[in-house]
Amino acid sequence: MFVIYYFIMRENGVKAREYAILASRDIGQPPKPFLLRLSWAFFSALLFALAQPNELFLYGNWLLGLFCLVPLYLALEDTQKIGEASLIGALFGATNHALTSYWLFFYKNFAFWTLGTTTIAYAVVYAAAIMYGWFMLKHAGIARPVVFALAWAAFEYAKSTGFLGYPWGLLPYSFTNVAIMLQTADIWGVYGISAFLALCSASIAELFLPQWPKKPGQNRMRLRWVTISAVYGLILLAYGANAMSHPVPVRSTVRLLLCQQNTDPWISGENAALESNIRLAKDALKSNEEAGGAKPDLMVFSESSLQRPFKEYRAWFEKNPPDSPLLPFLQKTDIPLLTGLPVVINWDTYEASNSVGLIYPSGILGETYAKMHPVPFAEAIPFWEFSWFRTFVQKVIGLERGWVMGEKPVIFSLTLQNRDAVCSDIRTLPSVKFAAPICFEDAFAGQCRGFVLRGADLLINLTNDSWSRTLSAQIQHYAVARFRAIESRKALVRSTNAGVTCVVGADGRNLVELPQFKAESIIVDVPLYASPLTFYMRLGDWFAWTCVGFVGLLFVWAILREKKIV
Repeated sequence: MFVIYYFIMRENGVKAREYAILASRDIGQPPKPFLLRLSWAFFSALLFALAQPNELFLYGNWLLGLFCLVPLYLALEDTQKIGEASLIGALFGATNHALTSYWLFFYKNFAFWTLGTTTIAYAVVYAAAIMYGWFMLKHAGIARPVVFALAWAAFEYAKSTGFLGYPWGLLPYSFTNVAIMLQTADIWGVYGISAFLALCSASIAELFLPQWPKKPGQNRMRLRWVTISAVYGLILLAYGANAMSHPVPVRSTVRLLLCQQNTDPWISGENAALESNIRLAKDALKSNEEAGGAKPDLMVFSESSLQRPFKEYRAWFEKNPPDSPLLPFLQKTDIPLLTGLPVVINWDTYEASNSVGLIYPSGILGETYAKMHPVPFAEAIPFWEFSWFRTFVQKVIGLERGWVMGEKPVIFSLTLQNRDAVCSDIRTLPSVKFAAPICFEDAFAGQCRGFVLRGADLLINLTNDSWSRTLSAQIQHYAVARFRAIESRKALVRSTNAGVTCVVGADGRNLVELPQFKAESIIVDVPLYASPLTFYMRLGDWFAWTCVGFVGLLFVWAILREKKIV
């Protein structure tokens, strides 16, 4: 796309300010009323939200994903004042966030804090981003579509990165039901697909713009943009077809018992969740034994399944839950347990981390991993160390405390049980290394890439999404997470309390999946792929950084160009 931009600007270059002047002079049409352009932005946000997984289209709508930004593009193209562009961005951003992240409304009793304040924040973020984007579009000439596409990819990367990063609501999630179009993620991550979809919207929007009576060559270029978008899409399709027709070789398997207890620990309490997990595990083990199946290598419970620090409350777990205590159950099954649990850092202040721990059948807690990327302002609250701010948050907002962030990634090692081989060299893997990103950590490609580079053969995500109360909210999390499997060509296991509990293969397709909001368990042989490091694993977000660099240079060039013209 960068090469396309270069040749277009060389052959069809129109000076920035001159282009804006020529546009109004040659076409001879005044801008549409501002309220009409605002309605276009609102309509675009509505289409964007419908393209994402939602209660109407549970796995998103790929067709809407191809043109959902058309009204926004038309509104910006018809805008001549920077203040109006900023307001258009604010309305689009606020509406888009509120409609796609509606489930934040159900976060305990903090609807205003979680959804209200974030909607206001995203109104500000989009106002600034689209204001700068509008400025660059006015200086891009006939190359507007490619500038729009690369700038959109850069923006989606920026909003998904750092402590405040929020990788929800990205354009490619509209393709959740079209795995074949996602396979290039092993080259450039999610953002190359973002650029494709943004280019589609921009190319389609160009066809609706008024014709240039004195510029027939530039009118023809608008049709070429549609052709370029189609070729781009065919490349994604061809690459995806090739990737999915050549499965990644399986080197070995690890046998997991996944339990989806279907309880909300915020409501049901700790014993209810633990009782459900143990009952489901017993049912699965009984069925497995009757079928003559091999013993699982590992049991997996979801995030927050244990709500007491294990080491300090070991005696409690000897006797609880009352009907089926945890530790006697583990000793009887002789299977280690991977589960979510708190780890107390400081008992005086009760500072604790949201962690995952490996508990052995002997009752010994092995390696633990503390969540490194907590949900901002919910699990990790800035300035919490100051008593005045802590008091304000507790009394005014109602949040009692946050979690202490983890400081280092952890790679777990698990010895595999004896079982039937799936290939001739299975015994070359006496153990498996895996990482356990917690909650929405599986949404952060950079963090999961770090796990793989440290030797993880497998990603096991433990999460608690039942509080969101809707199918589509849990599918949104799944849609974000499955990219980690494609990017790394490693299996991704998701162990949840209500959904989506599944095993995602190296091509992004589900190998198994449990129905949402049902208490069920399953024993599954998870493949360990013999895949070399992918291009994305080696270079990370190289495409996104290239887009950021391109947008930055273009912005500087536009400023300098405008000064020369004025």
